[in-house]
Amino acid sequence: MAWWREDVELNSHHFHWHQVYPWSGINGKTKDREGELFYYMHQQMLARYDAERMAVGLPRVVPYEDWSFPILEGYDSHLTDYYGTHQYSPRPSGMTLADNYADDPNNPVVVNNQRYHYHRILDAINTGTFTTKTGQEPVNIVSLGAAVEASISSPNMDLYGSVHNYGHDLTSVITDPDGRYEQAYGVMGDTGTAIRDPIFFRWHKFIDGIFVSHKVTLNPYTNDELRFDDISVDNMSIEAPGNILTTRMEKQKVDISKDMFLQQVDPDKPHTPVYVEVNQVNHKDFSYKFTVTNNTGGNVQAAFRIFMAPKIDQHGKPILLTDQRRLFIEMDKFVEDLTPGKNNIGRSSTLSSVIKPPGKSHDDILALLKKSEAGPDEKSTGDCKCRDQRYCTCGWPLHMLVPRGTPAGMRFDLFVMLTNWEHVDTDDLDQGTSYCGVKDEEYPDKRAMGFPFDRQFDSKEYPPQKAYIDSLVDDFPNMLTIPITIKFHQEAPNA
Repeated sequence: MAWWREDVELNSHHFHWHQVYPWSGINGKTKDREGELFYYMHQQMLARYDAERMAVGLPRVVPYEDWSFPILEGYDSHLTDYYGTHQYSPRPSGMTLADNYADDPNNPVVVNNQRYHYHRILDAINTGTFTTKTGQEPVNIVSLGAAVEASISSPNMDLYGSVHNYGHDLTSVITDPDGRYEQAYGVMGDTGTAIRDPIFFRWHKFIDGIFVSHKVTLNPYTNDELRFDDISVDNMSIEAPGNILTTRMEKQKVDISKDMFLQQVDPDKPHTPVYVEVNQVNHKDFSYKFTVTNNTGGNVQAAFRIFMAPKIDQHGKPILLTDQRRLFIEMDKFVEDLTPGKNNIGRSSTLSSVIKPPGKSHDDILALLKKSEAGPDEKSTGDCKCRDQRYCTCGWPLHMLVPRGTPAGMRFDLFVMLTNWEHVDTDDLDQGTSYCGVKDEEYPDKRAMGFPFDRQFDSKEYPPQKAYIDSLVDDFPNMLTIPITIKFHQEAPNA
């Protein structure tokens, strides 16, 4: 799985997300629904990682919950940090968390304190109330995300700690927790490299479990919340023979000449590219096709919510809805005007709301900056295809939009749900917005992130031991699911 975790653009996405949404806030404030977005973006990373693990016959990620137990997986990145000041310390197999005195001997991160703060968060979830320094406030997904990360918007950092952030710190100094050997920290201590380490996903599976504990306290969505009266999805397909998507492993050249130690002395001379070759999985671009009937008698705006999830588990058994809902990967979200009667809608995968917007290269931006006095700001990207309201560096890599699949063909359920977009005062759904939001604006969707799969479904209507995704879709004409197959080629096909 190293090819996936160590993908350059995937690491860039994680790094830039935390630059856009720093725990310390911007001018002392966090952004709209930042705590929820922290939860959802990382939950989607886990869902995608689980799909990739299942494709190679591995079980889904096991959360790192018992901190007294040795971490069996070791990791060595063989990387030096950007400034060349240190080489990230390897983490041998069998290491156990210890109190961190290395960062600040006068204010150590103590493992038992982590446990205490974790249980206080669980207390808040179970009571539905956070204890603040001035009183109480209700627990919701935004405030919970702020408490768990923890960000500057935490309801009470003294009581709820910084469980997520300190977990990264503890694992990053695990080989030298008291600093006696003056070792550098490991990749878990840097947002630009953390996801390279397998423990990142085990740690975040534990963190995700906190959010699941909150979500199960919420009532299932009602039929009124799930349906879209007089709208039906009659047909859905992908523009690929037999609804089969293809992926391939390919060689990609990455220019590392922007590294500070490779910079040319004379900035006015054309730089000499320095390429390294890496493996990455890519896919053939495709389009979705939908036939939708609008029986409302008038024009309506509808949001198309597209997800996919593995249909069969690693043991060859169909995945029940209660488990599969946590595996659904958001593929796209967009809005269309529906006229009365039949509507035929097409959508290219390259427009997905989860992928990073196309932008200018580093050289292009430098050239534009030389022509202006604007300074290194995202608004200075001239005719960059990325809109001013977008975070041009934040978003899932396009080449990783489709899970790898298997050579024999891995079966997935492709799901679409249409919801009413009336009274939603935004047209900001665009590339990168699902995971990264909109710059200086509210998140462009009023519903919960991951809707409708973020909550458990009604157990009376959909018994956990026998309900599948088809059971849900059969009850709602505004939903549809079809089986698709993803085939992986070890090398790019000739055609």
